[in-house]
Amino acid sequence: MDENFTSYCGLCCTDCIPSRVEFFSLVYSFDEMLKDIQFEHYAELKSEVTEEFRRYPEFLSVLHHIRGLRCSRLCRLGGGNPQCRIRQCAKEKGFSGCWQCTVRPDCSLIDRLRDIHPHIDEHLDLIRQMGTAGWFLKRKEHYRWQVKDKKG
Repeated sequence: MDENFTSYCGLCCTDCIPSRVEFFSLVYSFDEMLKDIQFEHYAELKSEVTEEFRRYPEFLSVLHHIRGLRCSRLCRLGGGNPQCRIRQCAKEKGFSGCWQCTVRPDCSLIDRLRDIHPHIDEHLDLIRQMGTAGWFLKRKEHYRWQVKDKKG
């Protein structure tokens, strides 16, 4: 796999929801279709008898925020959050990523990711051991809600 798919923090860009091209294409198409058919007028009519349609403006707001999540480039190629403190830190230290940093286990910058991505430290260890080209097949679930209950 292309080494550029490994972000500075050790996440795999292809596993991240904002990189899902097909998903964002559908979101964009859906939003455009709603505009084209002037669904806001239909929702207004329906709101007279169906309470849920009164929240249509709120729905549109959420839809537009979802559209804004799209990441069009890989982290290493300038995608993601332009103010990403993890990327800035790694670059300032001259590192390819957090897996090269000796203070990483206690790093407060990664703490916020640990809650969302429960395997991030394991992934960083794999990258340190196997390199950015070799760890992909060993990686585990990306988001915390994808982790299976291991107790049952």
